[in-house]
Amino acid sequence: MTTFRPAGPADIDDVYAIEQACSLNPWTRDGLAAETANPNALFLLAQTPENQIVGFACAVIVLDELHILETAVKPGFRGNGVGTKLMLRLLSDAAGKNAGRAYLEVRGSNRSAIRVYEKCGFGRDGVRKGYYQDGEDAVLMGRALRAAPLF
Repeated sequence: MTTFRPAGPADIDDVYAIEQACSLNPWTRDGLAAETANPNALFLLAQTPENQIVGFACAVIVLDELHILETAVKPGFRGNGVGTKLMLRLLSDAAGKNAGRAYLEVRGSNRSAIRVYEKCGFGRDGVRKGYYQDGEDAVLMGRALRAAPLF
């Protein structure tokens, strides 16, 4: 059973390793560490009963909006609901902090992530042409947090 907890400075090496394994344009170790200290950030970890970190989600709340910055699940732990549960927990925590809407960008080619976000109630809001460094488009997605149940 996967559990969830906030990330802290001691977790950065594990988070950074997941980020390196999952992202085409990974965040720096310092950038990830800075978000653990950001009072406006929600930075959650997914871990196994053996306390192995297998995923993370990082977002910031600005006024009443949650902007999801990065999510990742370690290869080998994908496809069993970890990403969906992690996202739903992040959305629930954000709603508890009075965020009314959540937003994110995702690579158009990342079909598995788009399916997870759609499963979590996100809809497609548009496209940002050439958003990523390699020229790939980003799909903009969003959902209300207070209007629909999270679980």
